[in-house]
Amino acid sequence: MLRVIVNADDFGLSIGVSQGIIRAIAQGVVTSTSIMGNMPDLGAHLELLQSVPQASLGIHLTLSAGKPLLASKDVPSLVDKTGAFRRDSRLAVNRAETLHVEREWRAQIERVLSLGILPTHLDSHHHVHLAPRLMHLATKLAKEYAIPCIRRLTVRDVWRESHPWRHALVLPHIAISQHLALGSGLCFPDGVLALSDQLLGTLARLPSGIYEVFCHPGKVDDALCRVSSLRYERERELDFLVSAELKAGLRQLGATLVTYRELAL
Repeated sequence: MLRVIVNADDFGLSIGVSQGIIRAIAQGVVTSTSIMGNMPDLGAHLELLQSVPQASLGIHLTLSAGKPLLASKDVPSLVDKTGAFRRDSRLAVNRAETLHVEREWRAQIERVLSLGILPTHLDSHHHVHLAPRLMHLATKLAKEYAIPCIRRLTVRDVWRESHPWRHALVLPHIAISQHLALGSGLCFPDGVLALSDQLLGTLARLPSGIYEVFCHPGKVDDALCRVSSLRYERERELDFLVSAELKAGLRQLGATLVTYRELAL
Protein backbone atom coordinates (compact mmCIF):
# COMPACT_ATOMS: atom_id res chain seq x y z
CA MET A 1 0.00 0.00 0.00
CA LEU A 2 1.26 3.45 -0.92
CA ARG A 3 0.52 6.11 1.68
CA VAL A 4 1.55 9.72 1.13
CA ILE A 5 1.99 12.64 3.51
CA VAL A 6 1.97 15.92 1.58
CA ASN A 7 3.60 18.49 3.85
CA ALA A 8 3.64 22.22 3.10
CA ASP A 9 6.71 23.91 4.53
CA ASP A 10 7.00 27.56 5.63
CA PHE A 11 3.65 28.20 7.35
CA GLY A 12 3.94 31.66 8.90
CA LEU A 13 6.59 32.97 6.50
CA SER A 14 4.09 35.54 5.19
CA ILE A 15 0.32 35.87 5.24
CA GLY A 16 0.23 35.03 1.53
CA VAL A 17 2.18 31.84 2.11
CA SER A 18 -0.05 30.84 5.01
CA GLN A 19 -3.21 31.55 3.01
CA GLY A 20 -1.88 29.51 0.11
CA ILE A 21 -1.13 26.58 2.40
CA ILE A 22 -4.64 26.71 3.85
CA ARG A 23 -6.09 26.55 0.33
CA ALA A 24 -3.79 23.64 -0.55
CA ILE A 25 -5.15 21.75 2.47
CA ALA A 26 -8.80 22.71 2.07
CA GLN A 27 -9.02 22.26 -1.71
CA GLY A 28 -5.98 20.20 -2.58
CA VAL A 29 -3.92 17.22 -1.50
CA VAL A 30 -1.83 18.78 1.28
CA THR A 31 -2.34 16.91 4.55
CA SER A 32 0.21 18.54 6.84
CA THR A 33 2.14 21.76 7.34
CA SER A 34 5.18 22.93 9.28
CA ILE A 35 5.13 26.17 11.28
CA MET A 36 8.01 28.65 11.39
CA GLY A 37 8.09 29.48 15.08
CA ASN A 38 10.29 32.57 14.76
CA MET A 39 7.99 34.56 12.49
CA PRO A 40 6.18 37.72 13.70
CA ASP A 41 2.40 37.81 14.18
CA LEU A 42 2.33 34.02 14.32
CA GLY A 43 -0.88 33.99 16.33
CA ALA A 44 -2.78 35.62 13.46
CA HIS A 45 -1.47 32.98 11.06
CA LEU A 46 -2.45 30.15 13.39
CA GLU A 47 -6.05 31.37 13.45
CA LEU A 48 -6.22 30.33 9.79
CA LEU A 49 -5.55 26.73 10.80
CA GLN A 50 -8.89 26.52 12.59
CA SER A 51 -10.53 25.99 9.19
CA VAL A 52 -8.42 22.88 8.47
CA PRO A 53 -8.41 20.76 11.66
CA GLN A 54 -7.67 17.65 9.59
CA ALA A 55 -4.07 18.73 8.98
CA SER A 56 -1.17 17.57 11.11
CA LEU A 57 1.06 20.39 12.31
CA GLY A 58 4.83 20.33 12.68
CA ILE A 59 7.55 22.82 13.53
CA HIS A 60 9.82 24.14 10.79
CA LEU A 61 13.02 24.82 12.73
CA THR A 62 14.70 27.88 11.30
CA LEU A 63 18.23 29.25 11.05
CA SER A 64 18.12 31.00 7.66
CA ALA A 65 14.98 33.17 7.40
CA GLY A 66 13.83 36.13 9.43
CA LYS A 67 15.25 36.90 12.85
CA PRO A 68 15.84 34.71 15.89
CA LEU A 69 13.42 34.88 18.78
CA LEU A 70 16.33 35.37 21.16
CA ALA A 71 18.42 38.50 21.44
CA SER A 72 21.50 38.63 19.23
CA LYS A 73 23.76 38.69 22.29
CA ASP A 74 22.39 35.28 23.30
CA VAL A 75 22.90 33.66 19.88
CA PRO A 76 25.69 35.72 18.26
CA SER A 77 26.88 32.97 15.90
CA LEU A 78 23.44 32.76 14.27
CA VAL A 79 23.07 36.34 13.08
CA ASP A 80 24.56 38.84 10.66
CA LYS A 81 25.39 42.47 11.39
CA THR A 82 21.70 43.43 11.22
CA GLY A 83 20.64 40.86 13.80
CA ALA A 84 18.91 38.65 11.23
CA PHE A 85 19.58 35.04 10.35
CA ARG A 86 21.96 34.52 7.43
CA ARG A 87 19.91 33.65 4.35
CA ASP A 88 22.63 31.41 2.92
CA SER A 89 21.76 28.15 4.69
CA ARG A 90 25.19 26.60 4.21
CA LEU A 91 26.87 29.63 5.73
CA ALA A 92 24.28 29.69 8.51
CA VAL A 93 25.04 26.09 9.46
CA ASN A 94 28.81 26.43 9.17
CA ARG A 95 28.95 29.48 11.44
CA ALA A 96 26.33 28.36 13.96
CA GLU A 97 27.53 27.17 17.34
CA THR A 98 25.49 24.18 18.47
CA LEU A 99 24.78 25.74 21.87
CA HIS A 100 23.30 28.81 20.20
CA VAL A 101 21.20 26.66 17.86
CA GLU A 102 19.85 24.72 20.83
CA ARG A 103 18.87 27.92 22.63
CA GLU A 104 17.07 29.29 19.59
CA TRP A 105 15.37 26.06 18.57
CA ARG A 106 14.11 25.57 22.11
CA ALA A 107 12.63 29.06 21.94
CA GLN A 108 10.95 28.31 18.59
CA ILE A 109 9.48 25.03 19.85
CA GLU A 110 8.27 26.58 23.09
CA ARG A 111 6.66 29.48 21.26
CA VAL A 112 4.62 27.12 19.08
CA LEU A 113 3.66 25.05 22.12
CA SER A 114 2.62 28.20 23.99
CA LEU A 115 0.13 28.97 21.22
CA GLY A 116 -1.72 25.71 21.84
CA ILE A 117 -0.23 23.62 19.04
CA LEU A 118 0.62 19.96 19.70
CA PRO A 119 3.20 19.30 16.98
CA THR A 120 3.42 15.92 15.30
CA HIS A 121 6.83 16.39 13.73
CA LEU A 122 9.98 18.44 13.32
CA ASP A 123 11.63 19.46 10.07
CA SER A 124 13.63 22.53 9.13
CA HIS A 125 13.93 25.44 6.73
CA HIS A 126 16.38 24.53 3.96
CA HIS A 127 16.80 21.10 5.64
CA VAL A 128 19.46 22.48 7.98
CA HIS A 129 18.69 19.82 10.60
CA LEU A 130 20.14 17.20 8.22
CA ALA A 131 23.64 18.38 9.13
CA PRO A 132 24.70 15.55 11.47
CA ARG A 133 25.31 17.67 14.58
CA LEU A 134 21.98 19.42 14.06
CA MET A 135 20.15 16.12 13.46
CA HIS A 136 21.57 14.96 16.78
CA LEU A 137 20.20 18.13 18.38
CA ALA A 138 16.83 17.94 16.61
CA THR A 139 16.22 14.33 17.69
CA LYS A 140 17.16 15.25 21.25
CA LEU A 141 14.68 18.14 21.27
CA ALA A 142 11.93 16.10 19.64
CA LYS A 143 12.16 13.48 22.38
CA GLU A 144 12.39 16.07 25.15
CA TYR A 145 9.27 17.90 23.93
CA ALA A 146 7.37 14.67 23.10
CA ILE A 147 7.24 15.38 19.37
CA PRO A 148 6.92 11.89 17.84
CA CYS A 149 8.23 12.29 14.28
CA ILE A 150 11.05 13.91 12.36
CA ARG A 151 11.85 14.43 8.69
CA ARG A 152 14.66 12.11 7.70
CA LEU A 153 16.18 11.95 4.24
CA THR A 154 17.90 8.76 3.18
CA VAL A 155 20.83 8.32 0.85
CA ARG A 156 18.34 6.90 -1.66
CA ASP A 157 16.18 10.03 -1.40
CA VAL A 158 19.12 12.30 -2.13
CA TRP A 159 20.30 10.14 -5.02
CA ARG A 160 16.83 10.25 -6.53
CA GLU A 161 16.24 13.97 -6.02
CA SER A 162 19.67 15.60 -6.44
CA HIS A 163 21.79 16.52 -9.39
CA PRO A 164 24.83 14.20 -9.68
CA TRP A 165 27.36 16.90 -8.79
CA ARG A 166 25.75 17.24 -5.37
CA HIS A 167 26.09 13.60 -4.40
CA ALA A 168 29.71 13.79 -3.25
CA LEU A 169 28.93 16.92 -1.22
CA VAL A 170 25.85 15.77 0.65
CA LEU A 171 25.72 11.97 0.70
CA PRO A 172 28.22 11.46 3.55
CA HIS A 173 26.29 13.89 5.76
CA ILE A 174 22.95 12.34 4.83
CA ALA A 175 24.26 8.87 5.64
CA ILE A 176 25.27 10.01 9.13
CA SER A 177 22.02 11.87 9.81
CA GLN A 178 20.05 8.88 8.51
CA HIS A 179 21.86 6.68 11.05
CA LEU A 180 21.19 9.18 13.85
CA ALA A 181 17.48 9.25 13.05
CA LEU A 182 17.32 5.46 12.95
CA GLY A 183 18.76 5.27 16.45
CA SER A 184 16.57 8.01 17.91
CA GLY A 185 13.37 6.05 18.48
CA LEU A 186 11.40 8.68 16.56
CA CYS A 187 9.03 8.00 13.68
CA PHE A 188 9.77 9.08 10.12
CA PRO A 189 8.52 8.28 6.61
CA ASP A 190 10.13 5.56 4.52
CA GLY A 191 11.26 8.20 2.06
CA VAL A 192 11.02 11.89 1.26
CA LEU A 193 10.37 13.49 -2.13
CA ALA A 194 10.25 17.06 -3.34
CA LEU A 195 7.14 18.11 -5.23
CA SER A 196 7.83 18.12 -8.97
CA ASP A 197 6.13 17.63 -12.31
CA GLN A 198 7.47 14.05 -12.24
CA LEU A 199 5.90 13.28 -8.86
CA LEU A 200 3.33 10.75 -10.07
CA GLY A 201 5.90 8.84 -12.09
CA THR A 202 8.28 8.75 -9.13
CA LEU A 203 5.57 7.54 -6.76
CA ALA A 204 4.58 4.82 -9.23
CA ARG A 205 8.08 3.33 -8.98
CA LEU A 206 8.23 3.24 -5.19
CA PRO A 207 7.57 0.13 -3.09
CA SER A 208 4.77 0.07 -0.52
CA GLY A 209 5.31 2.38 2.42
CA ILE A 210 4.66 5.84 3.82
CA TYR A 211 6.35 8.66 1.92
CA GLU A 212 6.49 12.39 2.54
CA VAL A 213 6.21 14.85 -0.33
CA PHE A 214 7.35 18.29 0.83
CA CYS A 215 6.16 21.38 -1.00
CA HIS A 216 6.05 25.17 -0.79
CA PRO A 217 2.64 26.49 -1.91
CA GLY A 218 1.75 30.10 -1.32
CA LYS A 219 0.61 33.44 -2.66
CA VAL A 220 3.23 36.06 -3.42
CA ASP A 221 3.05 39.19 -1.27
CA ASP A 222 5.43 41.97 -0.28
CA ALA A 223 6.39 40.27 2.96
CA LEU A 224 7.43 37.13 1.09
CA CYS A 225 9.54 39.09 -1.38
CA ARG A 226 11.48 40.62 1.50
CA VAL A 227 12.52 37.28 3.00
CA SER A 228 12.57 34.62 0.27
CA SER A 229 13.86 34.10 -3.25
CA LEU A 230 11.27 31.35 -3.78
CA ARG A 231 8.29 33.38 -4.99
CA TYR A 232 6.18 32.66 -8.05
CA GLU A 233 7.17 28.99 -7.90
CA ARG A 234 4.94 28.88 -4.81
CA GLU A 235 1.89 29.91 -6.82
CA ARG A 236 2.67 27.29 -9.46
CA GLU A 237 2.96 24.65 -6.76
CA LEU A 238 -0.36 25.77 -5.28
CA ASP A 239 -2.08 25.42 -8.64
CA PHE A 240 -0.66 21.91 -9.05
CA LEU A 241 -1.60 20.82 -5.53
CA VAL A 242 -5.27 21.73 -6.02
CA SER A 243 -5.44 20.42 -9.59
CA ALA A 244 -7.81 17.70 -10.73
CA GLU A 245 -4.88 16.17 -12.61
CA LEU A 246 -2.87 15.49 -9.45
CA LYS A 247 -5.88 14.21 -7.52
CA ALA A 248 -6.80 11.83 -10.35
CA GLY A 249 -3.22 10.64 -10.70
CA LEU A 250 -2.98 9.78 -7.00
CA ARG A 251 -6.27 7.87 -7.21
CA GLN A 252 -5.01 5.90 -10.21
CA LEU A 253 -1.91 4.92 -8.23
CA GLY A 254 -4.09 3.73 -5.37
CA ALA A 255 -2.26 6.14 -3.06
CA THR A 256 -3.87 7.03 0.26
CA LEU A 257 -3.29 10.52 1.64
CA VAL A 258 -2.35 10.47 5.33
CA THR A 259 -0.89 12.80 7.95
CA TYR A 260 1.96 12.57 10.42
CA ARG A 261 -0.61 11.48 13.01
CA GLU A 262 -1.01 8.13 11.25
CA LEU A 263 2.75 7.74 11.08
CA ALA A 264 3.05 8.24 14.84
CA LEU A 265 0.46 5.56 15.70
